Amino acid sequence: MSPTFPLWPAAELSPMRSGYELLTKAVSGVLRHASVDVLPPFVRTLGLPQSELIAMLECCRPYEAYVPISELKYAVVVGTVPPLFHEVVAHLMASRTPEADAQHVNWLARAIAAASLGNRMLWQDLGLAGRHEVAALMKLYFQPLFQRNVTDLKWKRFIFRELGDKLGRHDMHPPGCHRCAQYRKCFETGRLAPPAASAAKRAVAA
Repeated sequence: MSPTFPLWPAAELSPMRSGYELLTKAVSGVLRHASVDVLPPFVRTLGLPQSELIAMLECCRPYEAYVPISELKYAVVVGTVPPLFHEVVAHLMASRTPEADAQHVNWLARAIAAASLGNRMLWQDLGLAGRHEVAALMKLYFQPLFQRNVTDLKWKRFIFRELGDKLGRHDMHPPGCHRCAQYRKCFETGRLAPPAASAAKRAVAA
């Protein structure tokens, strides 16, 4: 099945087409890393029903044949999806670019959520070339979130900081970050400016 594209204005067509190619690269990256146990087994499903996973693969990985497994076995794997995965997906979807295709954004949100639970840099577990490609995806598909990252925090750190604030867990860290060699750099106190909402509250209080 050939990937389809939403009807974008002519000026936006090229960026969104190239963005879709980057999106499929990220989806393929997390699935590939799950297949070699770099990411947990549940990532192979991206938390989707098997029929939806197959539909996604037909768009994102049309060059690979998917052999369905029994629904019972599939349900067992999906049953291991941690609640945190769904929380990250919901947080990303709440900040999706309004004009972007909702199905495509959902696929990407699931890929990012899966990679954010890994032990490496986000771009590495997404199978991307670097942080600049993560930023490009955020700008295209999660524009409100992209615009809120005014201090240019690393994306995994920023996503979890926002999610932690939303859930009232202000010390929330990505689960695998403490294993990363860049942990100190990402969590330096000087880099962690308060979220815009908190800053606004303090300004009102003052």
